[in-house]
Amino acid sequence: MRFEDLVADKNDTLTGSDRKLVDVLLSDTTVGSFMPAHKIAERAGVHPSTAGRLARKLGFDSYRAMREAMVFELDASARVRKRIDNATGNTLLESVIAGEIAALGRLMEQVTQKDIAAATEALRRARHIIVIGESHAGSLSELFARRLKRSGYHALGLAHADWQAADELISLTDRDLVFGMIFRHDSPGVTRALRLAREAGAASILLTDLTLPVEARLTITARRGEPGEFQSLTVPMAICNTLILELSRVDRGRSMGALAKLEDLRVGFEKTGGTARRR
Repeated sequence: MRFEDLVADKNDTLTGSDRKLVDVLLSDTTVGSFMPAHKIAERAGVHPSTAGRLARKLGFDSYRAMREAMVFELDASARVRKRIDNATGNTLLESVIAGEIAALGRLMEQVTQKDIAAATEALRRARHIIVIGESHAGSLSELFARRLKRSGYHALGLAHADWQAADELISLTDRDLVFGMIFRHDSPGVTRALRLAREAGAASILLTDLTLPVEARLTITARRGEPGEFQSLTVPMAICNTLILELSRVDRGRSMGALAKLEDLRVGFEKTGGTARRR
């Protein structure tokens, strides 16, 4: 439900201060989607606590969660326009690089080594790993699963929560792991897959840039850039790459052995292909 619809639905419960805040938020949804609570409250002339109370009245756990929902309502043109506008005085390439560096620089403040170690151990112990994500997350889920395969792990990447996901999830056991990815928009399909994992006693990890109800045993949350701006997969990809490297460090040669075997297989196929072409 859109923000305006939520306000209309809860209209009878809103106070005068709530309405002042709503007026500011609706006057410029782009500003409202990234400005912190105390700044919005200051602009509306109300107490900062009003922002949190309004969010809860509208069904959100916090103001941050409400702000994230407003970010989702921004169309792609608004996000791209904001990135272009912020590049004033610099080239777009410089602006994009600066944005990615800033996002990566904040990563260590959001993800701890304890999170990485716990995720690595869960991956190492899993008999079968299902990596699932939709939309933008779908591309990264398939890439991450492929890298896990190359490191000697039985992994499958799913870019859609459909019949194929059902085929894979039906046989989940407590020896398996579901690794979900949710970026920008909530994903009911991925959320359901994580819930099924918990019901089956399987391990579960969620990599996300959102504030979501806990469905996974371990949730790794990291922002992919400034709210309301064009965002890339650089941050979650860095986390995935770190997990692959951590596995190589702790799995007692399993990853290294698989990668060496992969190289031998690749060279063998290349030689076979070359022989066939010469004939």
